Amino acid sequence: MLKFFRICLLSILVFCLVGCQIKPSNEGQNEANHKNKQEMSFKNKLLKNSLFFLVIGVDSRGEKNSRSDSIAVVQYNVEDRTLKVASILRDSYVKIKGYKYGYGKINQAYYLGGEKLLKDTIYRNLGIPIDHTVIIDFKGFVGIVDTIVPEGITVDVSQSLIDDMNLKMKPGKNNLHGEQLLKYVRFRHDQNNDFGRVQRQQEVLLKVVSAVKEKLNTFGGIARVPLLIDETTKYVSTDLKLEDILSLASIAFTQPIEKIDRLSIPVDTGYTNETVEHSGAVLKLDLTKNRQSIKQFFKAPSPVIKSKNNNGQKKLKNK
Repeated sequence: MLKFFRICLLSILVFCLVGCQIKPSNEGQNEANHKNKQEMSFKNKLLKNSLFFLVIGVDSRGEKNSRSDSIAVVQYNVEDRTLKVASILRDSYVKIKGYKYGYGKINQAYYLGGEKLLKDTIYRNLGIPIDHTVIIDFKGFVGIVDTIVPEGITVDVSQSLIDDMNLKMKPGKNNLHGEQLLKYVRFRHDQNNDFGRVQRQQEVLLKVVSAVKEKLNTFGGIARVPLLIDETTKYVSTDLKLEDILSLASIAFTQPIEKIDRLSIPVDTGYTNETVEHSGAVLKLDLTKNRQSIKQFFKAPSPVIKSKNNNGQKKLKNK
């Protein structure tokens, strides 16, 4: 019985890590039947591995509009209990609907039209139909990490990162906490640029999940779960409804996450480095190669085909 409760609590917490904060619902009681149908649809899609969650890390500094600093598409594969995380590099050069230049860096889409335009941009360029979004402000990243792993996380810190981020430590293995880890995952001024940064973000995610698992193997760790959930969810927001979260929890109870698979977009040989006047240095995508890799990774979004709109321009849609 104790093991069962540990599995349940771990599953809930992991889903909280990818953003399960409840927003108030405006639907009336007379729509209960409709909501039940939606809940069933959500659960069925989850069981069929067809739900895609967009996780957005936002660098908000008080301005009205902010750019997305990290972008990831997440899917839970129930069959093999694998959480799949596909990170999209923010310098990916894509077509953005309504943008005056036509093409721009993908994080520009969030700046121009928030999560709605970013979802549309991902779908039109990469063929991934996003179902739900989770937004995390990087100011909250520090609070989340320090709450879940107050003892810190050990990572390999390079001299170039130490110099660039003005860290007081020696190169090699170091134990970092919230503020230091934020600098670690945001660093990009070396030969790996954004690719290295995405790898570090995924590395920290894996280590946080691993730390949570270890904590839930102790009675003291289990006792802290309510506090951890309360503290971490205040830093994230999502469009998931209460019934959706309950569906996630019910699946997680019996089929908890056992491993995490990672993908970076663009994939190797799926881009070229270019410079454009209005965006600077960008990653020009080979859409065919990247869509193929995405399809194989997720098992998969509906096939993307080309058609023409009324202006004779090519557009993307799902079969």
